[in-house]
Amino acid sequence: MSWKKACVIYCVALAVAALVNIEKVSVWTDEHLSETPLASLTREVRQVRNVWRESSTGRLSKRVDCALAPYFDGTYKNTLACQETPGPGATEDALRQRMDPAQPVLKADEPVDTTALLAALSSPPAGKAGMANAIPHTRPGDTVTQQSAQDQASLVASKGPAPHKILVVGDSLAIGLSLSLRRSVAALDGVELIGEGKVSSGLANPKYYDWSKALRVFLNKYSPDVVVVMMGANDAKYINLNEKPRPAGSPNKTWPEVFSMRLGDFLAALAEKNVPSYWIGLPIMGDPSYAKQAQVMNDIIKSECAKAKSSHYLDTWKLLTDDQGNYSTFLPNAKGVKIKVRANDKIHFTVAGGDILARSFLATLAKDVVLRPKNAQGPAGRANAPATAASTP
Repeated sequence: MSWKKACVIYCVALAVAALVNIEKVSVWTDEHLSETPLASLTREVRQVRNVWRESSTGRLSKRVDCALAPYFDGTYKNTLACQETPGPGATEDALRQRMDPAQPVLKADEPVDTTALLAALSSPPAGKAGMANAIPHTRPGDTVTQQSAQDQASLVASKGPAPHKILVVGDSLAIGLSLSLRRSVAALDGVELIGEGKVSSGLANPKYYDWSKALRVFLNKYSPDVVVVMMGANDAKYINLNEKPRPAGSPNKTWPEVFSMRLGDFLAALAEKNVPSYWIGLPIMGDPSYAKQAQVMNDIIKSECAKAKSSHYLDTWKLLTDDQGNYSTFLPNAKGVKIKVRANDKIHFTVAGGDILARSFLATLAKDVVLRPKNAQGPAGRANAPATAASTP
């Protein structure tokens, strides 16, 4: 064999190896070449990476990698990319099964604990702590005094009107959250929940799913009173924790900068319609390196929500942690029985975990608007009157 043929074979083999490992090649070029005269090469590598991801060969290679990853103790290639890849055309029922809804104690079809829901909705509005302390707790059969009734009416008067439509958007985490919210909202008077989640979506790949356009379509279609967003599990994987910030005016943007711009456009759609939104932050993640990426993602979202009109950020990081603040698959409920709150991929949550997030959101929402359970009795606002403290799920 001549040296020319050998050189051609070597170059072909090198190109194939680079394609198969394009994810690692892309990360390496971003880290080592982005601040050099070869910075343009990083853009070319990213384009090749994106084309490879969309190709049938690339998808097949990823499936093979994910199948082999368990045999290498999770160190083979980028196993994080294998944790958020539902099959094509995945349905809500398939996702329900994936999140292990049949785990002990809390099941998907278990009726909502209305008493706990009522307690969650009893939190006073921000800045009303003194007034809340002045209102006595009542029990069934007690006579509500005229003064306490006036105080309760004052609390309700300070809130916005009850929402009729709550729209939930985002990735597969939003779909999981909507499963719990749907059950809770069914116990509220005059509130409808609309779920428009998209698996494997985010702001990273508008070609796959353009959330900026989709959100505007949903706002026009449903005219919701409140929008709930939970998204970022896929976007966080693109964050390079070692990436250096670009100098001011640089045409090359870091992924956090790109994400902030896209997030700003997403939130602008809500501001255009003057629709209040609540962005549910990512909970703690099981993989330490991914958890750091998720924290950076949460910081970006929190910062952008603070700039946007009528956008609120709900921190959920510690809602699914143990007493020491660490990731935990199981947490004790009010009876001390440990229930599974996280799925096996250490990213998603079970229905029981979704119930915890849903209750936290409703308690936050109840500080801003009137929410009444269907079985509420008495004058308007009675459902939001102080009740016994909500038990920890």
